[in-house]
Amino acid sequence: FDATWLAPGGADGMGSNDLQLQAIFALPCPTRDSPLVITPGFAVHYLEGPQNVDLPPRLHEGYMQFRWLSQVTPQLGLDLAITPGVYSDFEQESGKAFRLTGHTAAAWTWNEQMKIALGAAYLDMPSDTNIIPVGGLIWTPNDDLKLDLVFPHPRISRRIYWGGYENADTQDWAYVAGEFTNDAWAMQQTNGTDCQVSLRDYRFILGLERKVLGGLNSRFEVGYVFGRRIRYTSGTPDFHPSDTVMLRGGLTY
Repeated sequence: FDATWLAPGGADGMGSNDLQLQAIFALPCPTRDSPLVITPGFAVHYLEGPQNVDLPPRLHEGYMQFRWLSQVTPQLGLDLAITPGVYSDFEQESGKAFRLTGHTAAAWTWNEQMKIALGAAYLDMPSDTNIIPVGGLIWTPNDDLKLDLVFPHPRISRRIYWGGYENADTQDWAYVAGEFTNDAWAMQQTNGTDCQVSLRDYRFILGLERKVLGGLNSRFEVGYVFGRRIRYTSGTPDFHPSDTVMLRGGLTY
């Protein structure tokens, strides 16, 4: 479960409260070492502002990701996924709410500390960035430091505590991360026109995460959100909300 809050700001700002729930299941495909990971999820976004911009008060998404992970050779691993989903304000009546996204990536193990990843993601949305590259470097110089320098979600993590309580293995990590977010929903404008709206931004994040083996993991993040854009397929002019701050918390069992 994740909960994200973006501060609304002034007249040119846009805030939101985002709630997302996921469940993850894995099946041998054909073996346990090559699993099919199935992830159903649902999210709702409660929007606040900006003023004089045509947006619904809520946007919804329900999806089912099918992801296949396979270690083809000791050096080469594959990550393939498709995600059919419905993204809508639940007011429009067109077929634009259905989207089929996906990604494909390969990771080459250079040595015990380093991997190189390369691939692409398909967003299935009306955008100038409908296909984005996925790639970068994964470097683990020691057990206390991990650098996931992979676009679009790079992250540098440092372990700051490793211990236990009540026979549970507990680790605390601090990290700095970046995110590129770009998503689209079908909606009905105030004049009755059905269209798609896409929201894009970039995020710089500082976070703390507690990992408990066989228990409840938790994380808390604070971030700066910039480069924001609202784009419509109906011809309504783009709008660029002002930069804002983000708070996010998550629980995983």
